[in-house]
Amino acid sequence: MRSPGSHSQEKNYEQNQKSSLAQTSGESQEAQREAKGAEGWQRFRHHISSAAITPRFLSYGIRAYSETRFYPWIEGASDRFPDKFYKLQAANSAKVSNPPSPTSSASVRNILTLLASRDAHLVAGAGGLERRVTWSSRMRARLPAFESVHGGELALLALSQLRRLDETLPHLLKSLHQEGFAAVAVAAPSIESLGNETCTIADQLHFPLILLPPSASLEVIEREVITFVVSFRGEIERKASEVSHQLMQLSIQGAGINGVSEHLARSCNKWVIIEDAEHHIRLQAVPTNAGALTLPTTLTDELLQQQGLAYIMAPILIRHEVVGYLSLVGRDSDFDYLERIVLGQVAPILALEFAREKERSEVESRYQLEAFMDVLQGNYQQPEEMLARARLLGYDLATPQVVAIFETLPTGPDHPPGTPRAQWSKRIRDELLRAWPPAWVLTESRRVTALLPLPAEDNNSSGSTESAILTRLERVHTRLQQSQGSNASLPLYSGGLGRTVKNLQDIPRSFREAQQALEIGRRLFGENRLHSFAQLGIYRLLFHLDGQNELREFYQETLGPLLKADTRGDGSLVETLESFFRCNGNLSETARTMHLHRNSLLYRLGRIEEILGRSLEDAELRLSLQIALKIRHLLKE
Repeated sequence: MRSPGSHSQEKNYEQNQKSSLAQTSGESQEAQREAKGAEGWQRFRHHISSAAITPRFLSYGIRAYSETRFYPWIEGASDRFPDKFYKLQAANSAKVSNPPSPTSSASVRNILTLLASRDAHLVAGAGGLERRVTWSSRMRARLPAFESVHGGELALLALSQLRRLDETLPHLLKSLHQEGFAAVAVAAPSIESLGNETCTIADQLHFPLILLPPSASLEVIEREVITFVVSFRGEIERKASEVSHQLMQLSIQGAGINGVSEHLARSCNKWVIIEDAEHHIRLQAVPTNAGALTLPTTLTDELLQQQGLAYIMAPILIRHEVVGYLSLVGRDSDFDYLERIVLGQVAPILALEFAREKERSEVESRYQLEAFMDVLQGNYQQPEEMLARARLLGYDLATPQVVAIFETLPTGPDHPPGTPRAQWSKRIRDELLRAWPPAWVLTESRRVTALLPLPAEDNNSSGSTESAILTRLERVHTRLQQSQGSNASLPLYSGGLGRTVKNLQDIPRSFREAQQALEIGRRLFGENRLHSFAQLGIYRLLFHLDGQNELREFYQETLGPLLKADTRGDGSLVETLESFFRCNGNLSETARTMHLHRNSLLYRLGRIEEILGRSLEDAELRLSLQIALKIRHLLKE
């Protein structure tokens, strides 16, 4: 802290320093940096020289000291420990501009317990006992009173020093709190000598004020606190290593993501949340004697704050690609350095589990795809072996099955990954599994193929089986249309349904029928509809003759005269004939559906008979005409 009385001396000193620096060459500046590095190293050695420190603790101490104290002197220290300190220099250069948050888990309460043997006790600021202490800093007799302040320090001073620096304790308390100190310990004769104003400010700021005996050695206390803080951190790192070792052993034993997460939740006494790369929650592990949190699909700060909770998160990376996120959730301000270390050490373990899961999923997907295609195409020697393969994958093909195919337009545009249109196959699969949990579904970019088991209640009603299944599929289709809100988020697709088969060997036939139903239905009735092979009737026969000359010749021989008459001006004879057959020859019904007077309808039917030269009462003629009309739809003419 600066004394007003020494202002002019400091100003002259600073001017002299600036002038000397202006005359200093680049080489002398480098020498000054090296001297500072040496000074910093000597200061650290002085702090730990009188303590009984093991080599293991020394390594922790060097790392803790360099990371939290000597940012300006890292360059000098790197000459002695080039590999270790060079990395710290790069990391800590960012910390200088953004003061780091306290990382040690030692709290003011812990420090107070440590100093109890020296007759230290808290006099004010009890609300800040959980503030984290990162270092101890003794007030110097010269300015600046405290050097290298980075936040979290325990300030040590004697009341007599304030008088020499022309400073008051209440003002100093406010300044130290503003600078981020964790607490203040003052060597003074009594509480009264501190003053009521000082205690009031400490209570208001929740800034712990500790009274030390006037004879207390601040240098010894400073060394003890530093040793305690560093050793506390070393102990935390040891505990974190134990936890990560246990989790690695669980991973090796095949506990999987669930087992690792559950053990982590018990070890840290925190909720563990695992999210995928899109931040969708896929797993929650609960600590001992706690219930599961009610969370949405995505973890948010606002929701946790409403429940008085906070969380820390680490990404799960595989080859620099984020595949998920690991979060620890706990009560607000209930996190210390242990959780942060464990989080960083567990993320790679979970990355290994994610990689295993991905590899396992890919192998299972390939195996499922091969087995599924073998079933559809009949590529197996013994049905019993194929049934056993299916059972291993969780599917019972001994029950009646039906094949359904959903497909978007083959000529349609490709949709960018992650967009709703690109996810249409996944949405159809999810809806199918919702309606048929035991279904076997294969998804591709433009096609979804499903083996749907026949419900038990429909096993004995083969006449209405396809109709019942088609009704259920139409409900699935309707739900998809309603859930999207508008057709813009889901591409147009059509569905084909084969006939029900009762044994494994007939599944390829149902598959071919579903393909035909899809193609014929799409050709006759357009997109965005479902088509059942059982309901296609004579189109099933005509479809196989498509493209052959005999089909077109029969069509022209039967309907050709009427088509020519329509082009000459009558224009509606073919339409009248089709409506007449659709109404089963009922004149009144035909006239009503066509909005014609009965006499007008009779006139048109008479014209048809006149052009064809035969009566519509002729059964053979009526059959030929109806087939020709079906061919007309098939040919789209």
